[in-house]
Amino acid sequence: MSKRIVFTFDEASLENLEQVKEQGRFTSLGTAVRESIQINQLLHDQASEGFSEVVVRNPKTKQEKTLAIQSLKRSIGS
Repeated sequence: MSKRIVFTFDEASLENLEQVKEQGRFTSLGTAVRESIQINQLLHDQASEGFSEVVVRNPKTKQEKTLAIQSLKRSIGS
């Protein structure tokens, strides 16, 4: 079942959402929000198993960076 909701964004947040839409090549702002929520949920599912960092890797250079996401640390009580 779908439910229509309305969000009010300040100018900076709306610009940020527009940027997310463009960078992710999403077809709409709603799709950008839905996919962002799904990613957030996946990260919090991992946090519930004790994980609190995300490692990203550049496949061309093999360089890695570790991202510490504060909301994940809060969700596991770190």
